[in-house]
Amino acid sequence: MTRWPISRILLALVLGVGVAAAGGLGLFGKKGDPAPVDEAPAPPAEAAPHAPTAPPLFPDGLPVAVQQTPDGLANLSAQGCNACHVQAHDAWAGTAHATAWQDPHFQAALDGVGGSTACLSCHLPLTNQHPRLAAGYVAGDLARPDLQPNTQWDAGLMSEGVTCAACHVRDGQVLGPRAVSSAPHPVAVSTELSTSAFCASCHQLTWPGADQPFYDTFGEWERSGYAAAGVRCQDCHMAPVAGVAAASSRVVQASHAFATDSARAVSILVDLPAPEFQRGQDYRLQITVQNTGAGHSFPTGSPFKSYRLSVELTGADGKALAPAFTQDIGRRVEDAPPWRTLADNRIVAGGALQVTPVLQVDQKHKAQRATLRVSLLPVREGAIGEAVVVRSIPVPVL
Repeated sequence: MTRWPISRILLALVLGVGVAAAGGLGLFGKKGDPAPVDEAPAPPAEAAPHAPTAPPLFPDGLPVAVQQTPDGLANLSAQGCNACHVQAHDAWAGTAHATAWQDPHFQAALDGVGGSTACLSCHLPLTNQHPRLAAGYVAGDLARPDLQPNTQWDAGLMSEGVTCAACHVRDGQVLGPRAVSSAPHPVAVSTELSTSAFCASCHQLTWPGADQPFYDTFGEWERSGYAAAGVRCQDCHMAPVAGVAAASSRVVQASHAFATDSARAVSILVDLPAPEFQRGQDYRLQITVQNTGAGHSFPTGSPFKSYRLSVELTGADGKALAPAFTQDIGRRVEDAPPWRTLADNRIVAGGALQVTPVLQVDQKHKAQRATLRVSLLPVREGAIGEAVVVRSIPVPVL
């Protein structure tokens, strides 16, 4: 039987003009309800950017066929790279790339749609990470693949998610961003590794008929002042670090920790109408959340995650003196393909979101010193995480 490579079927996924991680959208869409966000109007369809053309390292889309182990390497596993590229390996091992397949959120979503394979093209970017591959799709429906056993399947490699070989091995060579004078294996230079378009291979996804890309991180960056200034994805997420590039050399290299820190992405400004609360009177605050550090929207990526802005006033005993105010920041979509946008109040790079909550302390409370706490907390699948940014301001209650 002639197999239809998922890479070709999902070429449109990578290009952002056809099916983008078809199963992936279904997976994350079926697991839980996203926290509600303010009913901001959805952007017009024409605002959706064009995705980059297929990068040379992924000419047929994802997953990519990499079965040839370069001479001098024992295997394609990250374990083999670990012997010499210690620092890069250890940084990668603690990232979402390394756990892309094992991530419990992803696994729960995968179970929710019966183990659909189409979404795995980014979470398992090598064909030999897939125990089964699609020989075709019933009636052209990517949610109904005709699965056939994959004789090249490597269970250990599958457990590594976005592993080293996905980006750094092609045609029996190890790819790097610059020339190397000596190495125990063939080395080729790939300038693409240092471009933002390379990241778009997985971070720019579109569903047919959608009003905007499902993942639009590359497009958000492309429209930002960061792109205009020549600041690439790698400049923030793979900043240069000094250390051991390989066992025999110490150089400045790109960090493989793929840093993401929401606390560095935003600023929270608090404007108070008066230096104290008067019991029984409205107290109108002005809270401004600015995207001062992300070269894309905040939040970016999946619409099934958001952040919650919380404003609380507590007394000396830690108990609430007024009902808390909350405002979710994110994008809300329909609960089925093509996932059209219902509301979107994400903050574009360099932009801001302003809210004006009104708090009132009841007369029954005594005069005291209180604390106004403004927090930003991550929300995913209805679960609220630990605050990533907190502003605490002492305010007397009279």
